[in-house]
Amino acid sequence: MLLIDGVKYRPWTPKDEEKEFHPLIREHSKEIFGENSLYFDVKHVLKTASGIGSIPDAYVINLSKPLEWYVVENELASHPVFDHIVKQLTKFINGIANPSARNQILEMLYDEINKDNVLKATVQKLIDSTDIYRALSKLLSNPPRIVIIIDQKTPQVEEACQVLKYKTDIVEFKTFVRENAESIRAHLFEPLHAFKPPPPPPPPRRSWEEKLAWVDENVRDIVEKLTDRILEFGEVVHKPSGPDYKFYKGKPSTKSIFLGLFLTKQALKVRIRTDPATFKDPKKWTGEKIYKWFFTTGQEKEFKIASKDQIDYAMELINQSYDISG
Repeated sequence: MLLIDGVKYRPWTPKDEEKEFHPLIREHSKEIFGENSLYFDVKHVLKTASGIGSIPDAYVINLSKPLEWYVVENELASHPVFDHIVKQLTKFINGIANPSARNQILEMLYDEINKDNVLKATVQKLIDSTDIYRALSKLLSNPPRIVIIIDQKTPQVEEACQVLKYKTDIVEFKTFVRENAESIRAHLFEPLHAFKPPPPPPPPRRSWEEKLAWVDENVRDIVEKLTDRILEFGEVVHKPSGPDYKFYKGKPSTKSIFLGLFLTKQALKVRIRTDPATFKDPKKWTGEKIYKWFFTTGQEKEFKIASKDQIDYAMELINQSYDISG
């Protein structure tokens, strides 16, 4: 029993998942997933590469930072756990791994948002851009969170989710009805956005691609925009070198390299070749320290970029390295 200001509420269990439980989750989706979340209960099939399909109950995108997306399964604890929940979620997980399925989800979400001018304007405001498609594409390039919303979290449900290779969030959503007035209901649940995410893993050291996936989205944007600007030089070859990245003026060699990039969680480190006789750095980004790593001639200098607003001045420094290399 639940007692609120002397009024008694008793537990209520939905009998029909589709007609009774799903509408409750949709109604309270913003309380569960966050105020800036959008709940799409569009029935879209997720298919594995072999063509085996399943239909999630909903897709949710949360446009508060850090941006996340969710594949949602609404369940009743009365359902057979292993025969229904585990099999269904296994199909979801395998389907997510299919690039074609992710592209279809992207197109579906984009179409749903564009159908509603109010929703479209809301999304543009939240992402601070009119390019909704690009924002969704970036969001869906990250793995989703798999979420089960269930009327009762039982040991059997928790045990079943441990069988899955993919981490799954379980939200227990209980409902109580007022004594002698069953149309008045109270709900008890812990918001998903209140769950603390696990601490970030240590930076990977195996490859540039793995490390780029680990850094903040802002750093990835800086790398993308800086690379586009550097390629405007024309005669540029660029490629990863283990966990780092190198840029060459023309044919790659120790003499033609003019730029090295190093990733950190919240900033991009930039290494350049400089000539002490001609190098100009009025903002003193590079300081007095001299490095040794990439360049066989000149003085090796380093600076950080933590904001896209810094790219213009960074290009002034990089351009000097390009001019004296090769």
